[in-house]
Amino acid sequence: MKPALIAHGGCGTPPPGEEIPRQEATDRAADAGWAVLAKGGSALEAVEAAVTRLEDEPVLNAGTGSYLQADGVARMDASLMTSDGRAGAVAQVPTLKNPIRLARYLLEKDAHVMLCGEEALRLALRLGQPPAVVATPAKIDYWRAHLNEGNLALDYERMAEEWRQENPRLGTVGCVAIDAAGQLAAGTSTGGTGQCYPGRVGDSPIIGAGTYATPKAAVSMTGVGERIMVLLSAKRLCDLLADGRPLEEAAHATLGEIEALRSFAGLIAVDAAGHTAALRNTPFMPVARRG
Repeated sequence: MKPALIAHGGCGTPPPGEEIPRQEATDRAADAGWAVLAKGGSALEAVEAAVTRLEDEPVLNAGTGSYLQADGVARMDASLMTSDGRAGAVAQVPTLKNPIRLARYLLEKDAHVMLCGEEALRLALRLGQPPAVVATPAKIDYWRAHLNEGNLALDYERMAEEWRQENPRLGTVGCVAIDAAGQLAAGTSTGGTGQCYPGRVGDSPIIGAGTYATPKAAVSMTGVGERIMVLLSAKRLCDLLADGRPLEEAAHATLGEIEALRSFAGLIAVDAAGHTAALRNTPFMPVARRG
């Protein structure tokens, strides 16, 4: 099997002038993952390497570059899954430099699939995984510029109404890969939606929603997590492949189901033959392919 890898840096509408930096950041992550595959490493190792690099990029919305929730705290989500059915995920973990590494630990231990919050952070720290200040100057400026009475009061009803009206921010990074042994893996990481109600969880840590892998394909989603979550979009794409649909057709059908909910999303996928797909219904989504 010829290895293949594809990474994305989140779909949406970037601030003016950020298109090139976001694409360059995604390219660096793809290079990091491809270096693992080129040396005979596994798809899981390659995906973890690529997503770790994406989390280290301040311009993206994951790890170091995470958006702040309404109370001024960044809480991060991440997940990994391999085609042998193992998975690991973390949700709403603050101040952790690379949440994808803790997701990898859970996958390898093959017991609990997901941990969340402060308890997940404490485990990561016991494992020697580094904490970090994940509030970059740009994300702090964004948070301050968008503070309003609803945010300050944590008025859920008002915040929910504002969220339904407009949500242009980019979110969620990810990577999928197939290695020389034919094993597939998918990983997704995010800082979530800026100014959201504290504790909000989107699709990214939900196995089957934001991340999924089977012997047929590996998928990472990005976009409006609430819509992706209710459709279990990543699993849906894999199920369509299992029913005999070609990858590109299955990807279009999956995105179409999200569009039917009048929402936006993007996805990347790789199938068991090494074919890759990348689709979006937004103005921008940086993508980098290798292999």
